[in-house]
Amino acid sequence: MFNRVYHFTTLKFTRFYVWIFILYMHMCGKFWKQVNGIWLPLDRNLGFHTLRWIVNGQYESGEIAIIKKTLSKEDKVLEIGSGLGFVTSFCSLIAGSDQVITYEANPSNAESAMRVFDKNQVSPEIRIALLGETNGVVLFPVNRTKRLASTILDPTEEVVEIAVESLNGLICQWKPTFLIMDIEGAEYDIFRIIQPLTIKKIQFELHPEILGESKCSEIFKQLDIMGFHKDEKISQHPNYYFSIHDES
Repeated sequence: MFNRVYHFTTLKFTRFYVWIFILYMHMCGKFWKQVNGIWLPLDRNLGFHTLRWIVNGQYESGEIAIIKKTLSKEDKVLEIGSGLGFVTSFCSLIAGSDQVITYEANPSNAESAMRVFDKNQVSPEIRIALLGETNGVVLFPVNRTKRLASTILDPTEEVVEIAVESLNGLICQWKPTFLIMDIEGAEYDIFRIIQPLTIKKIQFELHPEILGESKCSEIFKQLDIMGFHKDEKISQHPNYYFSIHDES
């Protein structure tokens, strides 16, 4: 009981602090905050749960900690799930914008990401599309309020028509070396069909609360079959890093 009350009180105080901080910043004419060298918007429509991590400087900290240690200037990055464009921008500053391509299914996220790219003076290619087995078009549920988009989410607000591009066709054509994913459980679908070919490094966020333990185990098994090995030193749930050879 005490822990519950303490957690509720702490969350309430954090929420109050975040909104007061943003109000103060807006009154000072400041609408962006830097996190790990990347400017991110302090837009109220991003919602508390996103803004709290931007305000405290911990936004996507797990992904960035891994990418800092593993991404090189020679890598070509394929990112699935642009989100706000934060990780995309970070990768673009290291590898160069022409070496980064990112996919986002939620049009609202893609719009926000392009603003972030412009603010940070990077220009990676962004495509509003899904990656699947074959080219086509699907009806796809998006939640504009929570900024989520996943093939396994319920259609909470609206369903939009989204293009589907061949994942393995893209890999054959573009030849990425580093795959980055945060796609709310749809990582299972990607690992089920992917032929990594040129990909030597994979960083992804795992969502066991959505997928269940069985599908998570299948993902790890598939990575092992493909010859990828988990880096135990830098992988920390829910963010994992696998490589095709030992890079330590």
